[in-house]
Amino acid sequence: MINKKLWWGVLTLCIGLGVYLSIVDYKNPLIKIKIQQQDKLWVVEKPYYEQWAVEQGIDIGDIILEIDDMDISEYRLISYDEFIRAANELTIKKQDGTILQVEVLHRDLLVQFYLHVMLPILYFILSLGATLYLYYKRQQNIESIKWLILFILTVALTYLSSNASSKADLIGRAIISGGILLSPLMLLQFLKSYYRYLHIKWPFIHQIEKLYILPVIGAVLGCIEILYPYTKDVIVIFLLATSFILFLFPLWVLLYSYYKKRTVQLRLLILSVILPFLPFLFLFVLPEVFWQQAILEAEYSILFVLLIPFCFMFLRVSERLFDVHYYITRTSYYFLVTSALTIWLCVGLFSLMKNASNGGIAVFLFISILLFFYAKEKVDAKYRDVLFTPKGNTIRQLSRAIDQMSAAYRVDELLSILKQEAANHLEIKNIEVVNYDGKEQEMLDEYVMTDEQIQQLQAGEIVRLSDVYVALIHQEARMKRLLLIEHRGKIRLKDEELLWLKLLLKYAESAIESLKKIEELLRELRSLKQTAEQEPVWLKKLVWLKIEQEKYYVAQELHDTVLQNLTHLTREMSLLVEDDAVPIRGLYQQMQNNVQDLRTYCETLKPPVLDKLGLTAALSQLVQQVNSKAKFKLYTTFERVYLKHEQLPLVIYRIIQELLNNALKHSDATKVTLSLQELDEGFELIYEDDGIGCTLEQMLQTDSLGIRGIRERVEAFNGHCHIETNINEGVFIHIIIEGSEEDD
Repeated sequence: MINKKLWWGVLTLCIGLGVYLSIVDYKNPLIKIKIQQQDKLWVVEKPYYEQWAVEQGIDIGDIILEIDDMDISEYRLISYDEFIRAANELTIKKQDGTILQVEVLHRDLLVQFYLHVMLPILYFILSLGATLYLYYKRQQNIESIKWLILFILTVALTYLSSNASSKADLIGRAIISGGILLSPLMLLQFLKSYYRYLHIKWPFIHQIEKLYILPVIGAVLGCIEILYPYTKDVIVIFLLATSFILFLFPLWVLLYSYYKKRTVQLRLLILSVILPFLPFLFLFVLPEVFWQQAILEAEYSILFVLLIPFCFMFLRVSERLFDVHYYITRTSYYFLVTSALTIWLCVGLFSLMKNASNGGIAVFLFISILLFFYAKEKVDAKYRDVLFTPKGNTIRQLSRAIDQMSAAYRVDELLSILKQEAANHLEIKNIEVVNYDGKEQEMLDEYVMTDEQIQQLQAGEIVRLSDVYVALIHQEARMKRLLLIEHRGKIRLKDEELLWLKLLLKYAESAIESLKKIEELLRELRSLKQTAEQEPVWLKKLVWLKIEQEKYYVAQELHDTVLQNLTHLTREMSLLVEDDAVPIRGLYQQMQNNVQDLRTYCETLKPPVLDKLGLTAALSQLVQQVNSKAKFKLYTTFERVYLKHEQLPLVIYRIIQELLNNALKHSDATKVTLSLQELDEGFELIYEDDGIGCTLEQMLQTDSLGIRGIRERVEAFNGHCHIETNINEGVFIHIIIEGSEEDD
């Protein structure tokens, strides 16, 4: 989990800065009156809010005397900025010599109040709520969550500080100057961790932390800009250009990754960055850097960029919070559809405007929209299998029919249910299922259907003939199962009924394939039972995998219940043990031994090292455990093997574990050697000891030696197990498993 103290420290700092910036934003309304110096006097050149200036009686050429009861000459920034950014009161000398006192109120400047005060505060509050939700509800990938939280908070504080910065507030200027450089770095960190979550290789910039010096430099430059106003132009251009370059990094990463590996997640990430960022980039940043004149002011263009963190939040939190990919595809689809209607209406209305009455235009619109919906429904039904139906129980009937068919255990039973459900839903009695292999041609000749037409039928396809509907249910090598629905020219199935039947046939095809495999397996098992032959390889593998699953389950249960209770008891008893308390000390030592034994049993049933560190580490630990108990010398040669089948490492571990257990319990050997070598698509394992040995018949008949289990594991993966042993001649076992995942 994220460190709670650090989390609450960061959150408290952000809330404190947010409250301070909100107070600064609200304290002085933003007016942005551009002024110029004439004869050592500052006169109004252009008010930003022209309507407000007219209402207050402020005209171009009026002389500004005081701002908030302070002489304008005392404003040291005015010579470099030439703007009155914010004020509560203005003293103005009109051109006719009269003195005008203007009180600046938020209610008179509603646009600036909502845009520069309320919207940043609301965005900040919304960002805090989003980060709290992410922290408490979504912690399965904590690394990605951490950077997403920091990214959202950085963007929120940077946006909130924009108004305070324009009012020459030192803290506000430092936050926005550092924030515009820190935001792209937080975005890069989030993308890096999110790529790890998506199992996508990160293309470049592995040491992002080294770039954190840039936000620090930006914050310092922001303070310098306030203290030394003549540096403003250079610092602003530097900050904007650096921010632009830093934002290009995540964009380049996304485009490069998408070029290498085209996935839906990457496409959505690209759209989440590019679309909101383009207005801010081309309408504000680039014009401001190259021409010092923005096309769209920052307060408007930045609104699009603010969507980026929340787009990422929706993508990261849940793929189903709302289906982003669905809405994107729907937007493109609806755009194409509505474009055709728009062109048609524009052409029609342009033609009718001069001559038609209002009633004629209304009739034209009504008929056009009616025909549009009808045409769209037909196109959707033909090309997309999407159909509006007035029959409300269609989906319910389909679901019920599938449920009925799911209960079938034989193909003929499933076909009977299919026939019955089709008859009930379509309200047609004459429905038959025909197994066609060419012998029933005379029957189909009656309906004027040739063998060539039958051979061209696809599964789920429905063809209407003069007297029947013919549908292909399932196709085998020499036989086709056909559904015949007789209508004798009197009945025509509606579009929704044909779609219902088509979907049901699709399910029936896949269900028949599954049932055929089940029937084949049942026949094989019955045959084995009757002939008492050896069980098949797939059954051995299935049984072995089930045994391993049960071992894992038992180990987990023991670890989570009995072992935890015993561990707790030993800790409690350790507090009672004293030097003179010999009985308690003995009990404590016995309980410790039980805990250790139980932990060993759990590790034997479910080797945790194998899952966490891999086969080599697990075998090394196993050898160490055996060496601590064994009276023989154990020599091992374990090559690092790379296996395609995910179960083979567990197979190797269990075989070696069983061989070493046998050596400990039964061999009486002085020397044991184990060799594991990699093959092209498998491994080779050789075991040899100089123990007492036994006959091969005794070894295979004795269950306690575990040889049968070893052989069954090997045979389950199409391997070979060769054993040589005799009395007083030791044991030699040679195991080879070759094969890939396709052998399953």
